[in-house]
Amino acid sequence: MSQQTPDSGALKLLEVGASNGVRLGRVQRELGMDVAGVEPSAAAVAEARTAGLNLSVGTAEHLPFPDTTFDVIVFGFCLYLCDPADLFRIAAEADRVLKKTGWIIIQDFYATAPATRPYHHLDGVYSRKMDYRTLFSWHPAYTCYSQRITAHQTRHFADDPQEWVATSVLRKL
Repeated sequence: MSQQTPDSGALKLLEVGASNGVRLGRVQRELGMDVAGVEPSAAAVAEARTAGLNLSVGTAEHLPFPDTTFDVIVFGFCLYLCDPADLFRIAAEADRVLKKTGWIIIQDFYATAPATRPYHHLDGVYSRKMDYRTLFSWHPAYTCYSQRITAHQTRHFADDPQEWVATSVLRKL
């Protein structure tokens, strides 16, 4: 049975950096949520649309949705590739489309202090690691309910900071 909101039926979830929508399809099927996604790759969006998913070509700093649309926003391994100059805009856009009492889930590379290094999959692109929950947790409307640090490959704790990934759950009140 899916959870309901009084005004619109199923809970609404947005995945930023949704790729081809595989995770969104699973959330829609297994949890009965109304899902949407934003992804910069037109090919990935086209693939998701053939599966009947609601994906838009776009980026995190310009979300193509009305104010207070979503109950949950998920950033899954996408912020580490964003330009640091865009981070305030990304946080503002997420806040704009998130309903009051909504949730933000962030899973991304983690560092105790911001760090940049070349992205090993593509020349000329950089990977940036930081505590991405701080994009929201500094604001009194947001509370971090959970943060778990694990290793990227093993999903267990690792001593090597280059392998750290954080999964953070925040609530907007």
